[in-house]
Amino acid sequence: MTVEVDEGKKPEEQSRFLARLQATLNLVPAHTWYAASSGGLTFVNKRTADYLGLPNDHPLRFGIDVGAQWDSHIPLLHPDDHQETRKVWSTCLRTGEAAEANFRVCNAQGGYRWYRSRAEPLRASDGTLLQWIGVNVDIEELKCAEDALRESEQNLRMIIDTIPAHVVRYRPDGLADFMNQTFSDFVGPGIGFDNLRSAVHPEDYPERSRDWDTHVAAGKPYDIEMRVRRADGVYRWHRSRRVPLRDANGAIVNWYGAGHDIDDQKRAEQALRRSEAYLAEAQRVSHTGSSAYNATEIVYWSEEASRIWGVDPVQGIPSREEVWQRIHPDDLDRVNENIERGVRERRNFANEFRIVLPGGAVKHIEATNNPVFSASGEFLEIVVTGIDVTERKRAEEALRESEAKFRDYAETASDWFWEIGADYKFTLLTQNPFSGQAAQRLGMAWWDRALDLETEPGKWRLIQATLDSRQPFRDFVYRGLGSNGSPMYVRASGKAVFDANGEFRGYRGTAADVTAIMRAQEALRESERSSRLALDGIPGLVAVMAPNGELEAANRQCLEYFGRSLEWLKDWGTNDAVYPEDLPRVVEAFGRAIASGLPYQVDSRLRGIDGEYRWFEARGVPVRDGSGHIARWYILLTDIDDRTQALARLEQMQSDLAHMNRVSMMGELAASLSHEIKQPIASARNNARAAQNFLDMRPPELGEVREALSCVVDDADRAGDIIDRIRDHLKKAPPRTEQFDLNDAIKEVIGLGRSAIIKNRVWVQTRLSEGLFPVHGDRIQLQQVVLNLLLNAVEAMGSVEAAPRELSISTEQDHTGVLVAVRDSGPGLDPPHLERVFDAFYTTKSSGMGMGLPICRSIIDAHGGQLWAEANEPRGAIFQFTLPAA
Repeated sequence: MTVEVDEGKKPEEQSRFLARLQATLNLVPAHTWYAASSGGLTFVNKRTADYLGLPNDHPLRFGIDVGAQWDSHIPLLHPDDHQETRKVWSTCLRTGEAAEANFRVCNAQGGYRWYRSRAEPLRASDGTLLQWIGVNVDIEELKCAEDALRESEQNLRMIIDTIPAHVVRYRPDGLADFMNQTFSDFVGPGIGFDNLRSAVHPEDYPERSRDWDTHVAAGKPYDIEMRVRRADGVYRWHRSRRVPLRDANGAIVNWYGAGHDIDDQKRAEQALRRSEAYLAEAQRVSHTGSSAYNATEIVYWSEEASRIWGVDPVQGIPSREEVWQRIHPDDLDRVNENIERGVRERRNFANEFRIVLPGGAVKHIEATNNPVFSASGEFLEIVVTGIDVTERKRAEEALRESEAKFRDYAETASDWFWEIGADYKFTLLTQNPFSGQAAQRLGMAWWDRALDLETEPGKWRLIQATLDSRQPFRDFVYRGLGSNGSPMYVRASGKAVFDANGEFRGYRGTAADVTAIMRAQEALRESERSSRLALDGIPGLVAVMAPNGELEAANRQCLEYFGRSLEWLKDWGTNDAVYPEDLPRVVEAFGRAIASGLPYQVDSRLRGIDGEYRWFEARGVPVRDGSGHIARWYILLTDIDDRTQALARLEQMQSDLAHMNRVSMMGELAASLSHEIKQPIASARNNARAAQNFLDMRPPELGEVREALSCVVDDADRAGDIIDRIRDHLKKAPPRTEQFDLNDAIKEVIGLGRSAIIKNRVWVQTRLSEGLFPVHGDRIQLQQVVLNLLLNAVEAMGSVEAAPRELSISTEQDHTGVLVAVRDSGPGLDPPHLERVFDAFYTTKSSGMGMGLPICRSIIDAHGGQLWAEANEPRGAIFQFTLPAA
């Protein structure tokens, strides 16, 4: 504000200006004032002075400058407003700019009212600050309205924060900008508007977010169910509805959403569905269906009811006529009568009837009917629970039939039934007890006529303890006096009987006359004693086994040899009774015999009481009963240790003899073999001399030297191979079994006999089968057989002058093994002598010992094969042998 007043003008002009200013301010219908440029209050208009209650002569009424301080007016204000008003006024004075402030001013009565004060600087035309002019507008009603509005907003906020719902406000673009305290507490302090989406379950957010964007774009209300994470990390189901708030023009101002936790409701719904499923399953398992019908139609029909009545559930609830038509014609009138009576008497009632399904099957139904009436007594409907009792009806019929059979059996059986009271005296006996009349024993204790009370007191003490402890007993046998006065054996079984209160009432059971059985058992025991004596008298080890192979008994000699108990011998498959190397073979043979029921024989070493193992031959034979079933096995163990050792010595002698035979053959081949060996040696000598000559040349022919030396090495290897083959046949070594190619072995034998073949001018032809099975055996021994047959054939053909000398060696195979044949064109063998040639010391040669062919046969036999001779056509002989495939 600027006025045309200069600070240097005459005081009277300034006085006139201030007078006009005061008069003007007094006319303003507000509280006005002005202050010196320093800020000290100088004048207040009459309205203000009267409000403040200033005396009529107070300087402020007249604008008299008394030199007041810049903040002298502050005490007129409410103490709570001093600091803020002082701060605003000091800023105004410092900057020289207008300012505005709200504060409360005390009136003459001591009360306060709110005012909004506006201070403007009054400047001279040269900009000099002359005065501060202000106006205070009463805003008490405005403040009261604002306070009321704030209180209303606070109350609304409290209401929104405390209502049991989750309230969220969204901007028109769908982004949240407010959530009530209930929702904020639910999601926790870490969730704000910027990450509110993180509280939504990851599986729910994508679809719900797309749906929300679609509804925001369309401006349509949105109902949503989703899982929201609680502050403790648990996701719970929520249902929310979001609606838009529009202004007068229809533009969306905000979206408001209210949601609530429906997790418990969801769980209840799931529980209800489970309950309904359980109920349906229970109805299915129990064959119970439920339905409801009124006077005209069926209003409810369960799935199990459809199954029971043979109705297709897909077709929905059947008609009442369709259901009534399936009730058996013989039962329909009774069913209708029961329904009419139940409705008339207003009480629950039962119906039992049959239904006939479309296929003709008949079912039995038990139905419980509950009529329902309105408050006025009007009939509404009947709720029915129907149970399919077809199986029970069949079971009851079967039970009645079984009871009838049982009565027949009981009346015709040799056993009798008994009952005794709590005093152990007979109260009931069926027909023919103790081979007499039941009336003779009633009222007597069951041991009154026992004959073994004194001879066998132990068993009677045990049975008495059993009775006193109310325990069941079975197959108690005692000797008593029959009704005819003769001794008899009785076998009894029983169990305690209690009433509904658990009080002991006695025993009930069965008894039988077992006199014949007991006598037969005694005879059997006597027979077993006699058999035992007979077994002990056998000069050998005898064991008796059950049909399944379990050891039952052994004679005295068997127990004495092992020095162990029968229980120990029962574990012969796991202890050291059988030599460990023999055990698998014994177990295999024994198991095969038990499975097939055929006798068996196996040799093994058994450990005696002295810890030494001896060879035994075990022969087992089954003994069968009258029906052909195996009753037991008898095993005879014969000590063959001495025989086994003698056979071992015999085998050693045969091995030595075979070795001698090989040495003899090598002696016969010595001359030809020496010639065989000389050839590579002479060739090696010639090649070595040639190498020397090539070295003497100038310059030496090193290439020729190298070739000549290679020939020397080859010749030496060939001589070494011949010597190795001779050494193998001369070596005295125990038999060694291995898998090998028989064709290769035969070729080596032909090489050994080559000199004899050439010497006797024999033509050799081989027909060796390709892909021959490998054979398992001692290579040297089998080569000895082939060499012996080859030399015999060559020597036999040496005496033939005119005819050609032809030797054929062939091999062939089938599924059983290999066949080797040696054919010659010599003089042959006399048919009567074809088998004698294998006898020891029989020979057709003047210089022969007669041991070659017997040794050959023993070798082939030891390998599981056969060796025999036949006549060759048109002349000569054929020697053949077989070997099993490996």
